[in-house]
Amino acid sequence: MDFKAIGAALAQNFTLTNLVIRASYIICIAIAFEIMAWWAARVIEKQVAPLITADAERDAVWRVKRRTILRHAPKIFSRSVLYAIAMVLIFEVFGVPVLPLSIGIGATLLLFGAALLPVLRDLGQGYTLLAEDALAPGDAVEIDGHQGVVEKFSLRGVLLRDKENRAHLLNNRDIKEIIIYRRKVQDSKNFDDPLAKV
Repeated sequence: MDFKAIGAALAQNFTLTNLVIRASYIICIAIAFEIMAWWAARVIEKQVAPLITADAERDAVWRVKRRTILRHAPKIFSRSVLYAIAMVLIFEVFGVPVLPLSIGIGATLLLFGAALLPVLRDLGQGYTLLAEDALAPGDAVEIDGHQGVVEKFSLRGVLLRDKENRAHLLNNRDIKEIIIYRRKVQDSKNFDDPLAKV
């Protein structure tokens, strides 16, 4: 490997004029993708807006948590995709071969996507349950034969506490049927044993 030849090629590519031209291309790419990210965020906000008001009677802390996840999760995903595309275009400005880079990134994403498929299914099902306001902490429910009070609900799973004080941790991807016996609403501060009347 001839380091002098590599150094000469780099010096020729990175002259002041070339750097100014490349910097202007990069700034244009960054501005274009920031505008696309802003536009995608507005579209997502409009799509999520009807889902936001479904939890009006819920506890205030839960409403804030739910609404934050509903608004920000799709925005983070869309922004990540847009930034990945922008980075590939920026590499192209510097003369990096884009096709092998794109194939490498695609293969890596496919590998990680296949390995993390159960987690991705949990996140997708959890987001759907959250959007539908199907569950919230404090609800008395039966999920696939497990009765209990929802102690914790996240995008990954549901933690139920039954009458015998046993904890049941259910993955969101495995949830097929939910029976709601009683919802915890904002004014029900005393929520001792919701399964006592079931």
